[in-house]
Amino acid sequence: MTVQQITDEAAVRALFDRSNRAWADGDAAAYAEVFTPDADYVTWFGARLRGREAIRASHEPLFAKYMKGTRLDGEITDLRFVTPDVAVVHGRGAVVKGKRRRNRFNTKVNVYVGVRRDGEWGFAAFHNTKYRWLFNTLVAKHDPGMRMSAPE
Repeated sequence: MTVQQITDEAAVRALFDRSNRAWADGDAAAYAEVFTPDADYVTWFGARLRGREAIRASHEPLFAKYMKGTRLDGEITDLRFVTPDVAVVHGRGAVVKGKRRRNRFNTKVNVYVGVRRDGEWGFAAFHNTKYRWLFNTLVAKHDPGMRMSAPE
């Protein structure tokens, strides 16, 4: 791995950490800032948001009421560069409150696409989906080749 690749990986990981901090702070503007102005964002329930402004606007009421006092218990599980300026980031996580932690019932699987524009990294796409542990367990019993990796 080159020095540039190490630096870029650290920058993408720092972007991920910034998003987690902004969520914990309930700061919709800071959360939206980790995304590119034209980002695509798909929520866990399938709604698609288009652009940084839509991401900010949708998270303001969430942080003010429904998700107030929550944090993201998440991690990057895989990070790879498809080009020097494009990274695919897989993660898992959950929205939790207080001392709670993520578990097999609340864990979501995430995919981010990071892009470097004008020397700065931002997330151009995000997709969040529920991990269906029971379904994956049943499928694996019938066809072991179909076993999906489980979030921890």
